[in-house]
Amino acid sequence: MKTWLSERISREGGNRPFLEAANVTIQNQIHMKRESYHMGAGGSNLILEGIRVIDLSRVLAGPYCGAILGDMGADVIKVEDTKGGDEVRTWPPHKEGESGCFIVNNRNKRGIAVDMKTPEGVEIIRRLAGQADVLIENFRTGTMEGFGLSYERLAEVNPKLIYCSISAFGRSGPRAEEAGYEALMQAFTGVMSITGEPGGAPVRCGVGFLDLATGILCALGAVSALYQRTSTGLGQRVDGSLLMTAIGLLNYVAEGYLLAGVVPKALGSGASGTSPYCNFRCADNQWVFIAGANDTLWKRLAIALGLASLAEDPRFATNVVRVKNRVELERILQEAVGRFNREPLLKLLEEAAVPATPVNRVDQALEDAQVKAQNMIWQMEQPRLGKIPVVGFPLAFSRMESGIRRYPPRQGEHTDEILKELGYSPSEIAQLREKKVIL
Repeated sequence: MKTWLSERISREGGNRPFLEAANVTIQNQIHMKRESYHMGAGGSNLILEGIRVIDLSRVLAGPYCGAILGDMGADVIKVEDTKGGDEVRTWPPHKEGESGCFIVNNRNKRGIAVDMKTPEGVEIIRRLAGQADVLIENFRTGTMEGFGLSYERLAEVNPKLIYCSISAFGRSGPRAEEAGYEALMQAFTGVMSITGEPGGAPVRCGVGFLDLATGILCALGAVSALYQRTSTGLGQRVDGSLLMTAIGLLNYVAEGYLLAGVVPKALGSGASGTSPYCNFRCADNQWVFIAGANDTLWKRLAIALGLASLAEDPRFATNVVRVKNRVELERILQEAVGRFNREPLLKLLEEAAVPATPVNRVDQALEDAQVKAQNMIWQMEQPRLGKIPVVGFPLAFSRMESGIRRYPPRQGEHTDEILKELGYSPSEIAQLREKKVIL
């Protein structure tokens, strides 16, 4: 299979400036492969090796998208402003000044700091885009157009560019230009209304799942567009938004309303379509989640808890009636579960082949043997912190292995290196720095 770079060399074989730039790119790839081997991911034959990504985004959705592409082998260049940089650098918790959120979502990237509000800064981004395969941005809708860096303008320079825009509400409609944040979008889309205890206040999900899922979907979109480009030769715009992600992830909950007119409500740890399927408190005040998710599992659970007669009770015999009578059923089960300490109960349910689990804290989950067996915690060398654990890539492949090739960049760490690749001379770089266009 031809690589992206070999195809382009064949096409532009007589273009001396391109060949010189290609040579720089090849040397960079050699360097990255050597560094990859040094950091434990060598020889992985990652699918996106040779692909260059310009990551103009900040905070969470866009950076996570870039990190995914970087984990799959892309050369990702993170562009930050020349002042504070990505605001996530300030988000606690920190260790010796390093933010955990920044570290996990910006590994496998190089870094450049550019003032995009200057003409010279815009020219740097234009040159980067001219040599890139993918560009990621999550400015408020209209901002990139204001910079003169719209998809249409950059596609004139580089028709093969995949231009991935991430927004709150999408690029069209009455709210297109509004700003938005994770919790705001959970509130707007109804997610908060179905999260929390019945009758209680709306609750934000404990992790920024809309941001993260939007990053995943945009990475999928970018890879899909790259694949289509192999047959069309052309890039395209890929639009993602927290709004579209939220509506998509509401999935069966939203479809229940569209199809049957049922407005979903908060059910605590329960689920609208099945019962019993929720948390219960044990005698030792520890929690378990029990999934009697179908009629077979329900009968096993009833027998295991000494409630065999309930399995045939007309109020609880089938899932449909159990859902209708969930409040009474869960009250009865809580009384039964409350007689057990957690570990004996879990052993009892395991022997009865009823799915159940302790309700762990995050630290307990990360220390679990099953998580460790999945190789989800990687080790990374970081200049200030030394060797540190990092949450890994959540997919495994039989013919390639993702891993850490680069630690997250310091703000503007690779500015000179990247500008030289773009053809800037040392004197031009010095002038840009003197004018505060770059760090």
